[in-house]
Formats: sequence, structure tokens, C-alpha cells
Amino acid sequence: MTKTLKITMSEGKWLVDIFSQANDSGVYDLIHPNTFAEVSLNEGEMYGFRYSLHGKAGTSFKIELDDEVLAEGEIDKSEAASGSGVV
Repeated sequence: MTKTLKITMSEGKWLVDIFSQANDSGVYDLIHPNTFAEVSLNEGEMYGFRYSLHGKAGTSFKIELDDEVLAEGEIDKSEAASGSGVV
């Protein structure tokens, strides 16, 4: 199945990756300046995601896979945010 990976962030730079245990290409799926990308996922397989963002303190962000919010928040005074989770 194909889903749309999307980031909403007014300024800054980002890297977002979706991966499975069996298939991590090592290539990030979403890289600045692109704000969306199509990703292919296999039904019933578990996937993880990781992200690394850089921007001015106070910049808000939201990362979505179709209608599911994977991560959202605000860049802190370090001017960076990163995280990971399970899709």
C-alpha cells in the first residue's frame, strides 16, 4: 500500500525515514526541501520512523503519514529536534 509522508514546518531543514526490520534502504524518505513523499508499506508489517529537524527555536512541526500524526512539537533553544517511534 502507498501512503503519503508529510511534514509541516514553516522554516528549517529536516530528514524523515520510515523503515522496517527486514527492509531499511538507508535512504531517507523525506528530505528538505520536499514537504511530502509517497512511501510503500506492506500490509501487516511493523514499521519504525525516525526524524531529525533543525530550525529556529519556537518553530512548530508536524509529521504525518496519511491522516496519522507521527510526531509534532516545537523546536527548542538547541535549534534541533529528533525522535523515533513505531508506525
